[in-house]
Amino acid sequence: MQHANVSAPSSIDTRPGLSGEDLLAAYLTRLAATGRGNVVYERAARNFFRTWPNPQAWAAQPLTDPLAADNQTRPVITFLMLHHGFRPGYDYLLERKLSSVWREIDGSPLETEIDRFLTASENLGFSMRVRLATGSQVPIRLLIQTGRGIADLAQSDLDEFAAACHERTQRTGINHPHYLAAISNTQTVLFHLGIVNSLPRCGGPIPFQERLAQVTAPLREEIIGYLERKKATCQTKTVSVLATRLKHFGVFLATIDPDLSSIAGLDRRRHIEPWLSSLLDTVSDKDGQPISIGDRNRRVVA
Repeated sequence: MQHANVSAPSSIDTRPGLSGEDLLAAYLTRLAATGRGNVVYERAARNFFRTWPNPQAWAAQPLTDPLAADNQTRPVITFLMLHHGFRPGYDYLLERKLSSVWREIDGSPLETEIDRFLTASENLGFSMRVRLATGSQVPIRLLIQTGRGIADLAQSDLDEFAAACHERTQRTGINHPHYLAAISNTQTVLFHLGIVNSLPRCGGPIPFQERLAQVTAPLREEIIGYLERKKATCQTKTVSVLATRLKHFGVFLATIDPDLSSIAGLDRRRHIEPWLSSLLDTVSDKDGQPISIGDRNRRVVA
C-alpha cells in the first residue's frame, strides 16, 4: 500500500453474515499477525462479542452508547468497520477520528479500494498530505458505510455524506469545512475514474438545496418553491438575498421545532415571537458582532 512502511498481513476472512464467534476468531488472528495481541485487547473483544454477537445491533444503539466504548474496545470496532463487520452510520463515523486507519487498513478488504483512490489522486496532482487527508476523511467512511467498492459509489453517496455533515453542524454547532473540502476532492477523483458524472461545482450561485441544507426538509422545499416563484418578479440578486434571510428563519425553526412540517403550521407564540426575540441576540456570520436594527428589520420583512 502506498502509505505503508511494513508488509501487510494476510487477508482475513470476514465475509458478511459471519457469526460473532467467527468474527472474534478473525480479530484474534489479526492481532497475532500484527504482533499486537495482548490479554487486555483479547478480553475486551471477548466481552464485546459476548454482548453483541451481531455487531450491527451494537451500531443501532443511540449514538452516545457506541461513542462510550473504551480504549480497549475501540480496536475491535475499527477492525469490524474495515472488514465489513458492520455499518455504524455516518453520525458515528463523523465523531471518530479514525487516527489508526492507515495502520489498520493493511490486509483488509478496503486496502485495494483505497489504494485505487490514492493512486488516482496522485495522478491528478494532489499532494501526499491532501491525498491522505482526503482518503481518511471521506472515501474510507463511504466504503465503510456503503459496504461497496470504489467503483460502485455514486453521487448520492457523496450527497448523503454531505447531508450528514450538515446535520451534525445543526446538532452540535460545529462546522465541517475540512470534510466539505474533502468531499469536493473525492468527487473530483471519482469523476476522473469515470465513477460519477460531474465535477464538483466551482463558482457561480450556490443551489438553494445546498444553501438551505440546515433547514428541515419539508420547510426547505416550501422555501425553495417560494424563491423559485420570486424569480419571475425579482432580480437574481434580490432572490439570493431573500434566500439568505429565509435561511436564518428556517434554521431557527429547525432548532426550536424540528418536527414542524409546514409553513402553514407556524404559530405566533411558539414560533414568530421567539424568532423576533432571538434577533436581539443574533450576531453576524461575517464579524461576530450583533446585527444592526436595519438587518433585524430586513430579516423580519423577508
